[in-house]
Amino acid sequence: MRHPLTISALFVLLLTTAACDRTPVIDVTHQGGDPLKENMINANKYIANAEDTEIENYIRRHNWSMRTLANGERLQVYASGSGAFVGYEDSVTVRYRLEALNGSVFYDSQEETFVAGRHQTVVGLDHAVMQLRRGSKARLILPSALGYGVMGDGDRVPSRAVLIYDLEILTKTDKQ
Repeated sequence: MRHPLTISALFVLLLTTAACDRTPVIDVTHQGGDPLKENMINANKYIANAEDTEIENYIRRHNWSMRTLANGERLQVYASGSGAFVGYEDSVTVRYRLEALNGSVFYDSQEETFVAGRHQTVVGLDHAVMQLRRGSKARLILPSALGYGVMGDGDRVPSRAVLIYDLEILTKTDKQ
């Protein structure tokens, strides 16, 4: 037989735990939705805003003149290249150096070939190459959501890394 004091103690513990304030860490501004979903949305907005501030400070410290593209990529073209711009479904080969804001180099002199606009590479790089021509050289800064995101690349790029590409368009072949 169980001791009455043990059962009473468990009952009090249960009541105390149930009465605890379960206020979310991040305020939910929209009422009526799924609280977990709303918290995740707010957390992602917080991360995106923090990364944006970090990127802007980095650009300012380096005195770079970069334009912001529609998805939030920052691009600075320092050699314009020649010919037509890379278009949707053009095959493109790029050579790049990839590093973090803290200067850690992930890849140096890496070459990659992909079809522009088909999401065969990192989303931000895929979008940005369509602003360039064969022979173009550019700097590209990607917030983590447009890079490898929360997973990293599974090899060298860690989770939620803001990426800096120093890239060159080596070849461009019009879509077939």
